[in-house]
Amino acid sequence: MKRCKNKRKLAMLGLAAAMALSLAACGEKRPSQEDVEQSIEAGTLTIEDALDKGWVDQAWVDAYYEENSVPAASKTESNMVGDFATTTLSGEAFTREQLGDVVFFAFLDPEAEGTQVFYNALAEGYEGVAENGAEILVCTKSGTGSEMFADAPFPVILYNDSLAAAVGSNRSMVEDGEMPNVASWYVKGAFLSAWYSAVDAEELPASAAAFVEMSRNAAFQSGTADMRKITICCLAAALLMIGLGLWRGEADMVLHKGVNLCLECVGIG
Repeated sequence: MKRCKNKRKLAMLGLAAAMALSLAACGEKRPSQEDVEQSIEAGTLTIEDALDKGWVDQAWVDAYYEENSVPAASKTESNMVGDFATTTLSGEAFTREQLGDVVFFAFLDPEAEGTQVFYNALAEGYEGVAENGAEILVCTKSGTGSEMFADAPFPVILYNDSLAAAVGSNRSMVEDGEMPNVASWYVKGAFLSAWYSAVDAEELPASAAAFVEMSRNAAFQSGTADMRKITICCLAAALLMIGLGLWRGEADMVLHKGVNLCLECVGIG
């Protein structure tokens, strides 16, 4: 009996040693610069971490920044919403020209879990948003389940191929199956805020006021945009969204997903 237990202990120790050696070998393996760049672009590795681990040098970092830095004007252009033609739930035509200067543009899947809560927050916050000079627009991503929008105080339009093409680089966010309900602040032709996956009715009016004030900036009024002012405005909006996310405790959610991703990467998750 004792010999059996000893053999079992030895087997366990051998397995643990093998796992430790495997992880050590994995940690010592130097990835190619192509793998490093792909990981950075995917968001699973930061440039600082790659530099600290010795996977890249400062010359590579400088070259990467130079190659991938995007002027503020290009960032704004990449978030521009193109021309589109769709209809409201009642069948009336709706185009980009009918969008206001500042709109909380929400894309909802009525068949997904949590959509009713998201929609209710929009409906509750709408009055305050309108009082502060902004609008709310809902785009339903499904042809069924639209009865929840029957009494909407704001327009509800249908998501179609025309609108899918119009959102451009943001299409992947709009159609992300893991986040069926998302929204962003649209300001004078472009999505300028971070994407919301949840909405607080009490916070919407204050956010509306901030983006309406931003839209009145001379950089948005003039045809020749002062990109420094736009950059400052975008940075202020980003800081506001980060603050709201921290206040809502979403940092813990991101950390939890990051931990799970790391565990899965080494094969023990």
